[in-house]
Amino acid sequence: MSVVEVGAIDALCSVLNVNDTKILIVALDAIESILKVGDAQNKDYTSFVDECDGLLAIEELQEHESEEVYEKTVNIIESYFGVDNDFEEENLAPENDGNMFAFGVPQKNLDASFDTTAAPMQFNF
Repeated sequence: MSVVEVGAIDALCSVLNVNDTKILIVALDAIESILKVGDAQNKDYTSFVDECDGLLAIEELQEHESEEVYEKTVNIIESYFGVDNDFEEENLAPENDGNMFAFGVPQKNLDASFDTTAAPMQFNF
């Protein structure tokens, strides 16, 4: 029986709302170690973190006053939860057509996904 099966991730994620920087660093190190082992064993421990709102807590800790906490949270998010690079930021750049600027924004579907194949909405100024 692994530590994940007995609720270690849930317990660690519940600690992420304390104000003690040292405790946060220990909890983030432990979560990162568990995720690293899960990757090595091809087990999806990231879903356990997400299910207990750990990902939300980790994302909120990116605004923590400690630089070390910030760096650890960014490393965990980038390494194990990925960064959504599918959405192209180029559509947000204005297009200059004479004396008018146009900004393109991709359409958002009802299921909260972005339809990058559809023509973007245009706002002309």
